Amino acid sequence: MKKIRIGVIAAAGKGTRAYPRTSFIPKPLFVIEGKSILHRNVELMVKTFGIEKVYVLVGHLKEQIIAEIDHIRLVIPKVVIEPVDWTEKGLASDVASLEKTIHEPFLTILGDEFYYRTDHDIFLKVFKKHPQMAASIGIVKTSLLSRIRKNYSVVLENDKILNLVEKPENPPNELLGLGSYFFTPEYFEFFKKTPVSPKSGVIEITDVIDKMAKESKGGVYATMLSCEYFNINSMQDYYHAVYEVRNDLFHKFKTSLVIPTNNNERSITDVIVDFKDKFNEIIVIDNESTDETLALSKKEKVKTYTFPGDGDPTRLGEQVRRGIEYATGDIIVVVSPDGSFRSKDFPKLLEYMKDSDMVIGTRTTRQMIEQGSNLKPLYRLVNLLMGKLVEVFWWGQEPRFTDVDCQFFSVWRESYERVKPQLVVEDRKFIVELMIDIVRSHMRCIEIPVSYFKPVGQVEYRLRDMISDSFHIMKLIISKKFYLGEDRDGE
Repeated sequence: MKKIRIGVIAAAGKGTRAYPRTSFIPKPLFVIEGKSILHRNVELMVKTFGIEKVYVLVGHLKEQIIAEIDHIRLVIPKVVIEPVDWTEKGLASDVASLEKTIHEPFLTILGDEFYYRTDHDIFLKVFKKHPQMAASIGIVKTSLLSRIRKNYSVVLENDKILNLVEKPENPPNELLGLGSYFFTPEYFEFFKKTPVSPKSGVIEITDVIDKMAKESKGGVYATMLSCEYFNINSMQDYYHAVYEVRNDLFHKFKTSLVIPTNNNERSITDVIVDFKDKFNEIIVIDNESTDETLALSKKEKVKTYTFPGDGDPTRLGEQVRRGIEYATGDIIVVVSPDGSFRSKDFPKLLEYMKDSDMVIGTRTTRQMIEQGSNLKPLYRLVNLLMGKLVEVFWWGQEPRFTDVDCQFFSVWRESYERVKPQLVVEDRKFIVELMIDIVRSHMRCIEIPVSYFKPVGQVEYRLRDMISDSFHIMKLIISKKFYLGEDRDGE
């Protein structure tokens, strides 16, 4: 057998352990480095096995799954992808419902499992070695027994499976069973012979495989894989997968620093020199300064651009967005030009960017605030209250904010592009708008404590300014929540 022609991806489950996110996005559509898990599994099937047709089992939020299928068809046109409604009786029944359409060996992958740097082609080698086998299941070796307790293990005789052990309290070995299965049409016959599980009330696919292992003539064999395996049960599992992949690729990502200036000749050189060696490029976007800001920036050999804002500080949001457009990096960092932040906190931002879409500083840790800065208690309190208001309004997204005006943050270019059409705020409140739109687009924005120093040329922040900002931030929050809708995909 040169290749497997038929694939099945189970993408119908509700994913309750990843709630509340799965109440509006099915787990197979969770994105890892620009592609959904469903897309990656279709890609795995096509590239590794030359699969020609994939049946995708759909149920929970199936309209979103079908929309993603349409997208995948455009990217991988040589494969036929057909959605099939679930039976609502469990995975085993869903696969069995394909009996009338599948008459040859096929590969099944669970839609919430992600395989990174995998050698799934071993399945073909196992089938070549055991041409009469009834099935084969993917296995990896792990020393983390907690992973096995959440899944299943197998007992082997050489590479033949004697029986499966579902979620064992005391795993019999270090073999972790995966959600990758090679089935022959014998599966359908053994499904009919398998009793309903008294625990779940449905026929379990592991029980079907166990029965095949014990009773089929050809037997069931293990396919020992070597890969990074991620079973996305919870949001922490998802963040872990994103972190590991990004961490592996991190050396390839380019970083850009955007500094929005407006008559900052007293501080701009220090800021550039402090950050210069840590970025692939620095963008100074200047709001028509009338002092030496632009000349000093050019002297440091960074990229300089002029924003036609007539020096109006209330156009800071527009200015920053223009600077981001000029930036070419994968990770965009924005920092104020007044020397209130230091590059020593940049590595912290980068580390948290490995499993987040946006990372923003918070200036609420008193020990990290320089004496004499303009962070008065009332100002910090207002920022804290506005942050908590965002939390309350988007509680289902689980944000945690204590500062909505920190001008030191980082965002992935890809994530920024998704929300860019929604960004309209022209002034300094563009920061809280970006935070909100990242969150309401089902992406992850987290805070980290950063040091805050006395700004050079700081402007007094008066009580009436705080009241005005609070009013406008509340107005922004309400408009984003009720007039534009909570659930956005950023497209």
